[in-house]
Order: sequence, then structure tokens, then C-alpha cells
Amino acid sequence: MSLCSERVTSAILLPTESYSYKEIRSFVENKMPGKSRGNDFLQYNRKALSRIYPKGQRVESSNYDPYPLWAGGCHMVALNIQTADKYTQLNSALFSMNGQTGYVLQPEFMRYDSYDPNQEKKKVKYEIAVRVIAARHLPKPGRSIVSPFVEIELCGHTDEKLKTLVYRDNGLNPVWKSPADSAVFTVFEPELTFLRFVVNEEDMFSDPNFVAQATFPVKGIRSGYRSVPLKNGYSEHLELASLLVYIDVQQAGKAEEELYSSSSQLKKRQAEVGGEPLLYETHTNLQRAAPPHQHTLLAREGSTQRTKEKKINNSKFYS
Repeated sequence: MSLCSERVTSAILLPTESYSYKEIRSFVENKMPGKSRGNDFLQYNRKALSRIYPKGQRVESSNYDPYPLWAGGCHMVALNIQTADKYTQLNSALFSMNGQTGYVLQPEFMRYDSYDPNQEKKKVKYEIAVRVIAARHLPKPGRSIVSPFVEIELCGHTDEKLKTLVYRDNGLNPVWKSPADSAVFTVFEPELTFLRFVVNEEDMFSDPNFVAQATFPVKGIRSGYRSVPLKNGYSEHLELASLLVYIDVQQAGKAEEELYSSSSQLKKRQAEVGGEPLLYETHTNLQRAAPPHQHTLLAREGSTQRTKEKKINNSKFYS
């Protein structure tokens, strides 16, 4: 197999016309072309098939990071599926986009000559704000009571991570009370980016121990309050275990474009009717035009004397 890998590495430098869609070549992970040949390898993957497999030195069945190979257009990235780690979980999330049928079409942007997998990404497409609210029925890794905390991780071109506070001695219905800071992530390539929730528990030595996880493609995430079903390390569902989260997905530049379009329409309408100004360009006009009850509400919210908040019964969520 290593001889075949060496042969393919040298064949990448051949003209793309010599490749055929009937060809498939295998690469061992440590014989992959470097970044200097990344574009050549991408051109090869547009014409022929490639298979990547772990090197023989991984006697403990560990795995390599499949993301750079997916970004390079590789078609079959073999992993040690018997190992419950982050990379097999990303693999399961990738193929969940097509009902786990065994294949996923490459993103359209990878078919353009301008795409460079090693180039620094600058165009932000989405901004995702995530806040963990609560959890329920977390499994116990041992006999002790779980003290959970949640790590929110964005896996893709850049790795960003944020974790919640540790909730002491409650794995049944921990609630992370507000105000809580939301994790805000910037997404450059939503087709190859994943949002991952990892629930850990802190033991008596302050060391984290894995409890559960949930990994999703960013392309399939929607805004709102969401119940996140948790899975074990092998991506198998855990009965009743879930997270309650709030997710806000915003497309970069969309809000500004909609505001500009609305302002343009209002100005056009103002010119047609020839009436009073329809746009509140000053703070004075905004105060004069606001209904009395709205103005009172704004003043109450801005006051230093807060009214007593009404307690909310969350028993339905945990029943």
C-alpha cells in the first residue's frame, strides 16, 4: 500500500486530462501531499477518487483529523470507527446531512478554480450565538453525583470553544441561570463546519470526565429554543438525556441590507405622498412618535429600581 501511495503522490503532478473518474487511489495519512501541493491534489480529486486510511503505527486505533482531507476534496476518509473520539463524532455528523445514506455531495464552492483549502478565510457568512440554559437526565460515569459543565465548540476552518460554569452535584436537572454570556461564533464555510456540544463532569480532583456529546452540521442549525438530544462517545442516543439551548443564527450583512432596503422604500414613499417625514432621524422625533404605553415601558426597563421578577415554574421541562 505504501508503494501505491508514493506512486500517486508523484502522479498528482501530471496534467488533469490524464485523470479518469474510473480511477481510485489510496493514500496513507503520512504520505499525503503537503500544503504546497494542495491545489494539485484538489484538481486530482475533481477528476478521480481518493481514499485516505490511518497509518499502521496507530496501534491503539487512534484517529487523525479528517477535516483538512474533507476540505481538500478527498472522497473516502477512513477512520478507526471503533474509537469513540471527536473525529468519529464529526464523521457521524457529516453523514447525518443526507440521512446517513453513506455519501454526501461536495460543497459547490469546492468546484471552483478560485477555491484554495489552505487560504485564510476572510468572508464571514454566519454568526451563531449559543447559550446553554439547562440539561436533564445526564448519565453517571460512576457512582458519584455528576457535577456537569458544557463545552460549546465550533469545528471547522477555525476551532473556537467556550464552556459554562460547573453545576455542583446535579445531573438530573441542572439549570444555568441567566444572565449568562452567549458563545458567539463566526462561520466562514457552513458546509464544512460543525457545532459540537460536549457535557463533562468535574471530579474531586477538578479533572474533566466525558459524559455525553452532540455534534451537528452548521448548515442544518436553525434559530430558537432547541432541545438537543445527547449521545455517547459512539454517537448512540442516550435515553431522555438532552440539553435546552437557545441558538441565534444571523447571516452576515443581511440585517444591514434589509435596513437599507427599508429606508429606501420609506424615502420613496415619502416622496410620492409628499406628507410628513416617515423616518425618525432624531431622538426627539422618536420620543414624540412613540405611543404612551411604549414610552412608559422603556422608562421602566431603564429605571434603576427593578420590579420583582415573576418566578417561572420549569417543572414541565423536567417531567
